[in-house]
Amino acid sequence: MIRHIVFCKFKGDASEEAIAEFIQECDRLPSINHEVKNWVSGKSVEPRFHSGDFDWALSCDLMDWDAMDRYMWHEGHLRMGPWAAATIEYLQSFDFELEYEAPVKFPAPPETPETSLLPDGMVAVPPVRGHTLEGANRLIVAAGLKQDAETAYLSGGVWAPGRVMASSPETGEVVAVGSSIQLSVTGDWWSKPDFTGI
Repeated sequence: MIRHIVFCKFKGDASEEAIAEFIQECDRLPSINHEVKNWVSGKSVEPRFHSGDFDWALSCDLMDWDAMDRYMWHEGHLRMGPWAAATIEYLQSFDFELEYEAPVKFPAPPETPETSLLPDGMVAVPPVRGHTLEGANRLIVAAGLKQDAETAYLSGGVWAPGRVMASSPETGEVVAVGSSIQLSVTGDWWSKPDFTGI
């Protein structure tokens, strides 16, 4: 099975109506060419976590490389030319052979101690990984804790700059109410970022 993925950046002067029509016509492809399986499409989430500046993407599966070739030259695909020319600034596609399928059941998240089972005056550090500083602080305060005044910044945060990657003490550790939690946050590749507005 071949997975075909396309990422599109829309032209700045393309109207919302033209973009909506392009997407609608793209989403008709599986009904025009029945070799196309598992078609999904959607607009980019905001804020963007990754480096690619794309507005919309699609993904579909084709049985093999011969089916992929037929798809590319099928009238349903070729008819998209005028809509693409009117709306697409640039695009990128990626095709790969499916070699792995994730298990149906995923492992359960680690359990944190039940608050009712903890001694009086003690709480578990909440899960803050992946949150913004503001979001993590809300969780920390809601648990009866406080954010340490000093935040550690980690380089290499290209995937999700400005996100909490670790806390000290760690998630699930039982600490006294009012304890300080130090957060480690991703920066850019080399330096502490400007977190204004994050």
